[in-house]
Amino acid sequence: MSKLTETATRTQRFNEAVRDFKLPSPSRHAKLMPLKDGIVELRQKGASLRLIRELLATVDVAVGTDTIARFLAEVNGEQPPHRSSKRSRRRRAAVPVSTVATPITSPTPQPPSSKSTPTSNTETPPERSRIRGPRIADPHNL
Repeated sequence: MSKLTETATRTQRFNEAVRDFKLPSPSRHAKLMPLKDGIVELRQKGASLRLIRELLATVDVAVGTDTIARFLAEVNGEQPPHRSSKRSRRRRAAVPVSTVATPITSPTPQPPSSKSTPTSNTETPPERSRIRGPRIADPHNL
């Protein structure tokens, strides 16, 4: 009968433990939970998240403003603010780069001037702007 009494005492102790069980507070905001009322009151009075962070730092609770915002949203039952990723998920479209200069076929129009000077048709084309990227030798010019 000793096995039967051992089983009964184990069952009784287990049932007592189940009745006395309390869910532990989430460790996510464990530092802020004891100060919840003061943080909510400060926010209702219009205090900024930065000011609340500085006041918490005076009592040796170091948290960021984002953490305070998430904590307040969780306490007030609101949806937490959307966290944007630091990297953009959008990819840039590739810009085609022309490696060969296109010759200018028509002369650039000249503004009218008071003096009439003869112009020649052998004008030099303007310098092409430098293209970003490595300098690679053009095989056609070798």
